[in-house]
Amino acid sequence: SKATVSVLYCKMTTSQETLMEEAFSLLQKNGTIPPESIPTALRAAGLNPSEEVIRDLQKQGGKGSQALDKDGYKKLVGEMDDQADTLESVLEAFRVFDKNLNGTVSTNEFRHIMTSMGEKYTDDEFRELVQGFDNGGVVEYAELAKKMLLPFLEHGNPADFIDKVK
Repeated sequence: SKATVSVLYCKMTTSQETLMEEAFSLLQKNGTIPPESIPTALRAAGLNPSEEVIRDLQKQGGKGSQALDKDGYKKLVGEMDDQADTLESVLEAFRVFDKNLNGTVSTNEFRHIMTSMGEKYTDDEFRELVQGFDNGGVVEYAELAKKMLLPFLEHGNPADFIDKVK
């Protein structure tokens, strides 16, 4: 919602603002970030947009199809940060496939989902993802979700995060 975007825009961390300032000054040409540099600018702000999201942004008329001035860049980062994965949203996605409502999903079904939908994983990438989480043909997804989100955490030691969520 627009209200959420406004709140998130106001709550941007100082470190994220610093990253955005640096990215803007490096990538701008004549006061705007050209469309082809927008994916780099988003990553520089600490976001990790999927290739699908990048394609949507760069479609004709999309938010990333035209050059962005500094305010437009900050607004886009704020909107996209709102869409970032949180532990709860990842767990909710897993729950859709949790047929027994017991915190697990079938490894085979999870493999099918991850290798055939969205940004497809290779079989090797999938095996690496679930390594240590596959327990007799089922994956306990709460721990896996934490592992998946660790690279995106901004603050603190990842080990502290895992202890707090358990």
